[in-house]
Amino acid sequence: MVRSYALAAFLVLAIGFSVMAPGISTAQDSQEKWTFIVYMSGDSSLEENIALDLSEMKNVGSSENLDVIVLMDFTGTDDTSMARVLKGGMEDIALSQVNSSWGSELELGKPETLSQFVIWAADEYPADRLMLDLWGHGSGWPGICPDKGDFLSTVELGIATDSIAEAGVHIDIISMDACQMGMLEVAYEIRGNADYAMMSQKDVPLAGWPYDGFLGSLAGSGTVGEKGQAMIDSYISWGKANSMYSLTLAMVNLSEMGLLVDALGEYSFEAESTAGYFNEQFIAARSSTEKYDGNAQYDLANLLENVNNQTRCKSLGTLAESVLAALNSSIVYEVHWTNVLDPERADHANGLSVWFPTYSPTSDYLATSFAQDSGWPDFLEAMSVYFQDPGRIDAPFGASATAADSDTDGLLDTIRVSAADQDYGDASVEIYGPGGSLFGTYALESPGTLDISPESLGYYQAAIYLRDSDGNLLNYTFIGNGLAREGMSVISGQVTSNTGRGLRWVSVNLVNASGQVIESAVTDRSGHYEMKVIVPTDTDGVNLTLECGFGSTKTNTTLDRLDPELFVDFELESSSQYIGLLIWTSAVLNMAGIAMIAYGSARGRKKQPEPQERKI
Repeated sequence: MVRSYALAAFLVLAIGFSVMAPGISTAQDSQEKWTFIVYMSGDSSLEENIALDLSEMKNVGSSENLDVIVLMDFTGTDDTSMARVLKGGMEDIALSQVNSSWGSELELGKPETLSQFVIWAADEYPADRLMLDLWGHGSGWPGICPDKGDFLSTVELGIATDSIAEAGVHIDIISMDACQMGMLEVAYEIRGNADYAMMSQKDVPLAGWPYDGFLGSLAGSGTVGEKGQAMIDSYISWGKANSMYSLTLAMVNLSEMGLLVDALGEYSFEAESTAGYFNEQFIAARSSTEKYDGNAQYDLANLLENVNNQTRCKSLGTLAESVLAALNSSIVYEVHWTNVLDPERADHANGLSVWFPTYSPTSDYLATSFAQDSGWPDFLEAMSVYFQDPGRIDAPFGASATAADSDTDGLLDTIRVSAADQDYGDASVEIYGPGGSLFGTYALESPGTLDISPESLGYYQAAIYLRDSDGNLLNYTFIGNGLAREGMSVISGQVTSNTGRGLRWVSVNLVNASGQVIESAVTDRSGHYEMKVIVPTDTDGVNLTLECGFGSTKTNTTLDRLDPELFVDFELESSSQYIGLLIWTSAVLNMAGIAMIAYGSARGRKKQPEPQERKI
């Protein structure tokens, strides 16, 4: 194969971290009415912040398109009250309107208090859309809205929202003005009972949401998604000017929680089976993952990415991709901001956290719907012992994979996997293709050799597993480089003018993603060209561009990947005068071209490689 870089050059000189996710509603609601229901559990250290947030609500107040209804409780006795917030004032509402048995002191930590209040408010102040705001302390999955030692546990929050949904009340957005509630465990519990949840992975400042900004967004025009985005942006903007803490806030599509937990369940099963072998890597990944203010709450996406980096386990990595894809689909909008004065950063917040303690899951945790459906507690249980004694299960096993030339034509065409003799378990190998997708899974005899001949050209990877009879990982070998399936790719076509005439002496270059010319060709008298490259030795065959022409008369085509034969034609916009110039120039360059080709031939063609076998 003669390289044509010099000839091509001679010819040229001679001639001259926020996006809206697709799951959000886009229907316009500019004429729709909203009811904003606030469940204000202030029977705690947050009591003094009630007046501040009510003042912010009064800046907007209820209007023709917005009703603001608040149930509030203070630290004393007989001080629970309810009101409709007006612009500049409040309109008191008797608690007995909700339930004739209600006195002047309610326990907001009971699920029936929440459900009865919301059902009444939605019926008394009907609207096209409803937003429920849970105001109070939060601790993540353990619960929210404490009141005299009681609080709404995650299970009780699910019970309350179940009752609201069963009463026919549709909640568009559940907002949690409370710390650490942005957890998958919480979002999964209320799935199906609201469309979206607005939640923070980190602590929320004592001042809470900027309610004038939130209500202003609801009272204005726009879609549900646009209003959600505006509320999140107003919180982050307020925080940058007023908060000494780092901030996170995300809008979560609750309808996606089932798919996300299903994907995490499959991941959890594989993680549990590898815990004994990869426990040191899991512990290291956990340590390097962004942790938030609560009890062992880690960003889910950041955790899985760090596990991938630590283990390089292909089975875990493939399952993690499914989890991350589902997570990405569920996060409608997410913004995080790190205050440089705050040691608790938010650089790697992705919208939802997950619990990863150093001990066995508690009974309260096991009662959540997430724990019962995801399989994640089984992984936590399997890992808990290794935080005290990180000894590794590691059965000796010799395994390798090489690229071989089985037909001695000079091109590597086979992946040869070998396993040494062992008595510990069953061996298998996964082969991953050039795009990273799983090509195939094969049983591996030990001792024994397995030859695999994939059709697609490119580099492959091999993951070799040794598992016991229960499926637990005993040994893992990963070969990530050098497993080539080589082949010759011939690229050809014709270059014509806009009048249909073949153009001679036009340069065609194959260029990689970094702009490097891999191979070149020049058209013949009829405008035809041909070039040959070895995939993947000359190029990995992806992210390539075929460039045609020179000067201002140039066009290109993007190639997703190279096949054994590829036909690409070009049409150049050329005037008849320009075509004549090309023909005239070709006569001048003819002798130079012949001389350069002869020079290249004299230097010799590239030798075909000797039959070989490559080992990593």
